[in-house]
Amino acid sequence: MTQYRRPPIVETILAEGRPVVLFGAGDLGVLSHYALTDMGVEIACFADGRHSKQGQVLSGLEIWSPEQLGDLPQNTHVFLCGNYLATMAARLREIGFTRIHDCVELLDGFDFTGADVGFVPSQIERKIAFHKREVHKAREQAEDTLVFKYLDVVVTEACSMKCIDCSNLMQYYTKPKHSDLDLLASAVDRIMESVDGLYEFRVLGGEPFVNPRVHRVINQLTAYAGVEKVVIYTNGTIVPRGENLECLKNEKVVVEITNYGSHSKKHDELMATLAENGIPHVSKIPVWTDSGRIKFVERSASELDDMFHNCSVNDILTLLNGKLYRCPFSANGTNLGAIPETSADVVDLTGDLKGPELREQLRGLYNRSGHLTACGFCNGRDYRTPRVEAAIQTRRPLPLTVV
Repeated sequence: MTQYRRPPIVETILAEGRPVVLFGAGDLGVLSHYALTDMGVEIACFADGRHSKQGQVLSGLEIWSPEQLGDLPQNTHVFLCGNYLATMAARLREIGFTRIHDCVELLDGFDFTGADVGFVPSQIERKIAFHKREVHKAREQAEDTLVFKYLDVVVTEACSMKCIDCSNLMQYYTKPKHSDLDLLASAVDRIMESVDGLYEFRVLGGEPFVNPRVHRVINQLTAYAGVEKVVIYTNGTIVPRGENLECLKNEKVVVEITNYGSHSKKHDELMATLAENGIPHVSKIPVWTDSGRIKFVERSASELDDMFHNCSVNDILTLLNGKLYRCPFSANGTNLGAIPETSADVVDLTGDLKGPELREQLRGLYNRSGHLTACGFCNGRDYRTPRVEAAIQTRRPLPLTVV
C-alpha cells in the first residue's frame, strides 16, 4: 500500500495562510473538512448552491451561499467537494476565484481510520472512488479526450452454471447463444478507432470458455496498442485447451477466477494449468448482493439518479450482440427483452456507425450523469443493497416478463 503524502497544495495553503472554503456541503465536504483540519488547515466556511443547505451548520461551520463568498479575497483557496464539477467551477470563476482545486489528491489514500465522519470505511472508499472518476471524466472532457476505464466484451450468453441471483441475468436465458464474432470484431474495431485509449477489456459471458472460439476474441483484444489489460472472468468449471489456452499467454492477459466452492469443479485444475503455463491469475471468493432480479419498481427521478451514482458498475460499458450499453444489467435486461430499449442508453453498432458521429455517441453514453431506463428495473448494486448467498443454482431458467 502506497504511503499517503500530504499534497503540495496543503503545504502552499499552510505557508500562505490564505482562507480556505469547501464548496459542497455534502459527504465529500465532510471528508475534506476532516482531512484538511487533521493536517492543520483552518477552514473558513462551507458553501453550497442549494438553498436548503444555506445557513445551516456542518462540522461546526456555517454553510454560506455562493453570493456570500464574494466578500472573501479572490485569492481564497476553494476545494470542489461535489461531483457537478464544471457547474461548480464555472460559478466560482464568475465570482472571481482562481484558486480552485478538486479534492481527489486530498482524499485519495488518506487514512480515515477512527474518523467520526458518519460513514463506514466501505462507504468512504466508494465516495472517494466515485469522485475520482468524475474528476477524471471532467479533465477528459476539457481536453476533448475520450478514454474508457472498462469495457465488457460478452462472448456468449451461455453459462456452465445457472445461478438464481446472477447480477448479469444469465438465469433468465432460455436459449442462450454464442456471440456473432464477426459482428463483435467489427464493433470493437470501430470503438477502438473512435477513442483515445482504454484501460481494460473484460471478457465474459456467461462463462467465456463455453465458447470454443473465444481465443479469436482474446487475440484481437490483446493486439490493440491502446489497451493495458485484458481480463478473462471465469467460474472455474472449464479448463481451456488448445488455442483457448495459448491465447492467454500474453503479457496483457489476467485470468480472474470466481471461486464458488464445490460448484467450481475445475478450480484447482484450472489454477494448476494457468500456473504451469505462466499465465497471471487470481482466485476470489465472491460477495453477492441482491442485484439479480428484473422487476420494475416505481421510483422518483432523484431516487433513480441516486441509485445510478452509487452503483458499483456504472463505469463498466458492456458490448453485447453488437450494441454498447452503460452497464451489464442494462445490456442483458434489454437483450432479453425485459427492459425497453432507449436510444440514449445504447450505441448501436450493428450498422455502419463510425467516425466523429460514433465518437460523440460514445462520449454521450460514457459521460452521462442521469439514470438509465434499466435502473427502474434494478434492485441497486451498491453498499446499501442486501447481500445474498452466492451461486444458489436453479434447474430451469427463471420466468421473464417481456416488454
